[in-house]
Amino acid sequence: MHAVVCVKQVPEQNSVKITADKQINTDGINPIINLFDEYAIEEALQWAEKNDGQVTVISLGSDDATDSLKKALAMGANEAVLINDPALEHVDSQSAAKVVAAAIKKLDNVNIVFCGKQSTDDETGQFGPALARFLGWSQLTYVFKVHELTESSIVVDRALEDTLETVEASLPVVVTAVKDLNEPRYPSLLKIRKVSKQPIPTWGLSDLGLSGSDVAGNVQVADRVPPPARPSGEMMSGNVQTQVSSLVQKLVENQIL
Repeated sequence: MHAVVCVKQVPEQNSVKITADKQINTDGINPIINLFDEYAIEEALQWAEKNDGQVTVISLGSDDATDSLKKALAMGANEAVLINDPALEHVDSQSAAKVVAAAIKKLDNVNIVFCGKQSTDDETGQFGPALARFLGWSQLTYVFKVHELTESSIVVDRALEDTLETVEASLPVVVTAVKDLNEPRYPSLLKIRKVSKQPIPTWGLSDLGLSGSDVAGNVQVADRVPPPARPSGEMMSGNVQTQVSSLVQKLVENQIL
């Protein structure tokens, strides 16, 4: 089994600034692996260990994204690839999926792709389904549990809005992971140090047989605003009985009780 995991590096905080050209300004904000992608990495690693398989992580981004790729390597991934090209600086989700699909086709014998259900910056949820379309593969979105994974098939639970759906599909397939699919492992200090100086192969569009015209986006961002700040909490004063009464009253007023 050769599994690919798509990893996106995102700002640790969502209190970002928006630039004049409607882009996200992440200056001064610590970059991290997208939350849902960490579950995707862990799931790929677990099944690769069971099936004597291989895991390759791919990220589309700037040179800074090597930090996230090296963390994935420290977690246990076998290989990593960075896709970096000036033409991809403001790429949209559809074009990003087209580029990553070309990279996956360049790799050998990939039969399953794991990615997060969405990224925590743009939160469009488009990448996984678009990737499956460009690959011509089946897709299993919102996967909450993988029951079985063989060289030819997979059985999963999909966490839908009000129910769980158990689905079996043939490989190759694209799987998008939801929160709590598993418990992502922490890489050891020894492994972090081991991969810290490991070079990460970088592919540009020409390496994938693509050009700038192939990734010209069809999406225009009309506006983009940061999420509103969370309202401050309210502290209940008085003794315990008074606090409980005030809390119950607040819950009733807000139709929670």
